Amino acid sequence: MATPGNMPESTAVKIAITTVGMDAMTTRVLSNFVLAVPGAAIAGNIDGYSTADWEVARAGAHAPNRVCFIDYDKNQDQAVWVTERLRKEHPEIVIFAISSHSEPDHIISAMRSGCAEYLLKPIQNERVLEALGRLETRQKEQTRKKERGKVITIIGAKGGTGVTSLASHLALELASSGRRKSLLVDQHSALGDASLYLGTGRSRYSFYELASNTDRLDDQLLEGFLLRHASGLDVLDSPENVDAVHSAPPSAVEHTMSFLAETYQFVVVDCPPGLTESTLACIAQSDYVAIVMTAELPSVRNAVRYLEHLVQRGFCPEKIHLVLNRYSKKGPLSDEQIERALGRAISLRVPNSYHEVIRAINSGSPIESGKSDFAGAVEQWAKQVGAEARETAKAASASRGVMSLFGK
Repeated sequence: MATPGNMPESTAVKIAITTVGMDAMTTRVLSNFVLAVPGAAIAGNIDGYSTADWEVARAGAHAPNRVCFIDYDKNQDQAVWVTERLRKEHPEIVIFAISSHSEPDHIISAMRSGCAEYLLKPIQNERVLEALGRLETRQKEQTRKKERGKVITIIGAKGGTGVTSLASHLALELASSGRRKSLLVDQHSALGDASLYLGTGRSRYSFYELASNTDRLDDQLLEGFLLRHASGLDVLDSPENVDAVHSAPPSAVEHTMSFLAETYQFVVVDCPPGLTESTLACIAQSDYVAIVMTAELPSVRNAVRYLEHLVQRGFCPEKIHLVLNRYSKKGPLSDEQIERALGRAISLRVPNSYHEVIRAINSGSPIESGKSDFAGAVEQWAKQVGAEARETAKAASASRGVMSLFGK
C-alpha cells in the first residue's frame, strides 16, 4: 500500500523521491531531510514490494529526476526483485539501497541488481546529500561531450596465433609511452589470459558483466570492474569460470565499447578467434582492426575469409591491418605468397620470439620496451597506431573548425 508523499503540484520539483519497504524511523528521517533540500519532494512511500515497481513508476512521473530508496532489510529477495524490475522497465529511475547490513555480500548483491548507491542505517543527511551529489556528477559526465579515443580490436585468424600476448604488449606500450590513458579489454567469453600474462591477478567481475549494465554505465561503475597494472594500464578481465555464460547482447557490447572510447585514449580489445556477434560489435566501434596470422596455410586462408566477411559487412578496408606474428625469413610461406593470397600488403611483421614470450607469460612479467626484437616490433606498432590517432584527431578538429564557420 502506498502512502502519498508531500510532492507539490509545481514545476519547481527537480527530484521526485519514492521509498519502498522503509521502516517508520528511516522514512521520518528521510522525509525531514527532503523538506530541507530545495527542488526535492517525496512522491510516495510504498509499504510492500509486490506492486512497488508499478507504484514507483507512477509516482512523480513528471519530475525531471527520480530517485527510489528501497529498504533491503525487510525482505532482501523482494528488494532485489523490485530493483531489477525498475532497472529493466524504467532505467531513468535511479535506485538507492538502504540497509543496516555492511557486509560486502549484501552490498555487492544490491549493486549488481541495479542500485546506484548503498546507504547504511541509521541514515545520515550528509550521506544522502553526498549520494545525490554523485548522481548529479554522473549525469553531467554522461551528457558532456567527450573526445573519443581510439579502439583497436585484435583478432587471431585461428587459435594459437599469439593474440593475447600481442594485445597485452601493445596496450602496455601505448600506456607507457607518453603516459596515455589506456585500457586492455579481455573479450573472451571464458578463461581469457590477459590478466595472467600481465600478472595482475584475476578480477571478480568481467567485461560482459559491465556490458550487462549499460543503463547505469558511468565512470564510478567502471572503476569497480578494473584491474590495474603497475604501468598505469587498466584491464577489464574475462569471466573466470569454465562454464561462464554472458547475457550481454551485441547492442550492449557496442554501447559499452563506445563508452570506453569516450573514457580512454586507447582501448585495446583482445578477441577470441572467430567473428562472433560480440566481436563484430567491438569491430563496429573500432578505428583499427588487426588480424593476426602466422605463416601457415590455415592461418592465411582464414585471414582471407575474415577480410572478405568484414568488407561484405561494410567495414572500411583501410581500417583493417594484417599482422604476421612469429615472422621468420625462413618461414614455410614467403611474404610474397602470403600477400598474393591476401591481395594486400602485410602491415606489421613481429619476429619469432617464441621462447622469450613464453618466459614472459610464465613469469607474469611482460617483455620490457626496447629489450628485444619482439619489443621493438611492438614499439613500432604503437607508434603507427599513435600516429594514426593523431591524424584522426587533426581531421576531426579541422572538420569542427569548418562547421563552426557555418554556425553549426
